[in-house]
Amino acid sequence: MDEVKKLEEKLKPFGSLLLLGAGRLGFRVFEKLIQVHRGGFKKITVFDGSRIDGKDAYHLSKGARIGEKKVEFLKRLYPVERNYRIVETFGVNFSKEHFHLIKNHDVIVSTIAGGNTLNLVAAISKEAEKHGIPLITTNGVFGFGDEEVKVEKLQKAGAGPALYLKKLTGAENVFVVGTGKLIKDGLPITSTILENVAEKIAILSLKLLYGRKT
Repeated sequence: MDEVKKLEEKLKPFGSLLLLGAGRLGFRVFEKLIQVHRGGFKKITVFDGSRIDGKDAYHLSKGARIGEKKVEFLKRLYPVERNYRIVETFGVNFSKEHFHLIKNHDVIVSTIAGGNTLNLVAAISKEAEKHGIPLITTNGVFGFGDEEVKVEKLQKAGAGPALYLKKLTGAENVFVVGTGKLIKDGLPITSTILENVAEKIAILSLKLLYGRKT
């Protein structure tokens, strides 16, 4: 029994993850990583400048309040005094002025999408590569729920937003997760797809963390 206790004591959280976005997908990724037992990330840093609105059904179902900042909601759910993990939040959207923080993390997960975000993700990928830090980003979350969710290296992806991202960055240590569907495909974004994508992102981020440890 003493030997088992010694082994259990070694299975403590370690390392740090930078999560960009706490929306429908980002919040699900956060949940899955927070719930890891016997290990996982010691610190999770979250950036998101948006507030909860009526379309955020998943957040509301978990107790969020209309008008509340998404990161404030995360802090309410997982206050600092729990101590088991450190949750650091910034109520602003991640930008180039925050690039100096990239080197302080072991894995970066970006769930931001839409608009001109591909340019920002590309810039993040280049900065992360300078420090040997892997980046995980999305490659489409559109679908009914039974579509295959692929995990691929960016440079090998053959469909979806990854095709555009490849034109903006030559970074090698970038992974993309998603259905490969675009908004022009006219498909919905279902909770099933979001759960599948979040699960694969969480698993991949943990594998990358433990890979860096060894």
